Amino acid sequence: MKRNRIIQGLLWLLEGVIVGFGAIMPGISGGALCVAFGMYKPLISILSAPKTGIKQYWKMLGVFLLGGVIGFIGLSGVADWLMLKNSQAVTCAFIGFIIGTVPGLWGDAGKQGRKSSSYVALIVGFAAMLGLLWLLKSQSTITFQANIWGYLFCGIMWGLSLVIPGLSSSTLLLFFGLYQPMLDGIVKFSPGVLIPLALGVVLCLLTLPKVVDAVYKRFYSVISHSILGIVAATTVMIIPSFHTQTVNIVLYVACIIGGAVASYFLSNACERLKSRSES
Repeated sequence: MKRNRIIQGLLWLLEGVIVGFGAIMPGISGGALCVAFGMYKPLISILSAPKTGIKQYWKMLGVFLLGGVIGFIGLSGVADWLMLKNSQAVTCAFIGFIIGTVPGLWGDAGKQGRKSSSYVALIVGFAAMLGLLWLLKSQSTITFQANIWGYLFCGIMWGLSLVIPGLSSSTLLLFFGLYQPMLDGIVKFSPGVLIPLALGVVLCLLTLPKVVDAVYKRFYSVISHSILGIVAATTVMIIPSFHTQTVNIVLYVACIIGGAVASYFLSNACERLKSRSES
């Protein structure tokens, strides 16, 4: 039993590192990865109702968030290096991570049954997010000042990306001209960047989760399927262009397959260990 708990904790930590690292990569949604690894609803629950949420999920989310911090801040230098080397290959790996969790997401969304409204929500969620991301992608870059207010805005965007799965804050910050200055500040552990960034995240997470949790409880199937559609649309929009050399295409496909296999077994391992601990 103790060994299972240690392994479970290490898997939660690894999932947190993947989510934190993925959140800082342009095109990747931290919220979508939270959904993929089954951490979205516990996170919303603990933020909307701290007393009951902490009692139920404190171990899991404590370890997971530690991994998230390691991935987001500790690996920000790696993210910066990979952006220069081959960001498309990394994006493909994260696409694979999401694909590998689809069977689990589909099963979880249907826990309370599926009605026609569930399928409509799936389609609407997919179409709405696809349209929004396409619109943002087609617009010219809008620049913001890289100062305390700009970094506060960055934090609010990160908070929104956790509450709204599929929304990639890093992609939006690229449009606003804040991504690279923010990333440089994180790499250098600059208080002028980290403090307003943290304040923005906290501000967002203290205001929105209660609304999301209430809607989730009342319309579980509809919201679950709409979120599944949003995650699918985000995945489609971040697929890199394959108009390149054959060697690169093979690399991208290998990254997708490798990511899918890894996340599938990682998610299944967590579920099995969770079932054993509850039995």
